Amino acid sequence: MRSLKHWMRGLLTLPGVVLPLLPSTTCPVCIAAYAGALSTLGLGFLFNARVQTPLILAFLAVSVASIAWSTRSHRGLGPLVASLAGSAAVVTGRIIWTIPAVVYAGIALLMGASLWNLWLKRPRSKPLVQIEVMPREESNT
Repeated sequence: MRSLKHWMRGLLTLPGVVLPLLPSTTCPVCIAAYAGALSTLGLGFLFNARVQTPLILAFLAVSVASIAWSTRSHRGLGPLVASLAGSAAVVTGRIIWTIPAVVYAGIALLMGASLWNLWLKRPRSKPLVQIEVMPREESNT
């Protein structure tokens, strides 16, 4: 049960990774397909950039907060730094400028940070045998 809960917490970064992949209005080939798919699912309102921007920011904040929260337990700052860099890249590439390569690099960083965080939180097995070296007693001869 603990491992399932562990993995569910690790998946909190998923919305922050998936939402920036929704198309902007720059892809004329994909607009109709995505609009139809989102409308079929009842999510047609997500096609609007005014709705996507706050959602992207909110989900990125949730993913960074979840990694920051787990940093307390394993004391590794690497995943937190990688998730902050990935979030900055997604915001820069998706919201500030429209640079798909930067968005994809940010998403890759976020996914890598999430996997790195899960790897640091894994339970470590204890050795079967532990050998301790006893100090030698000195003779007074």
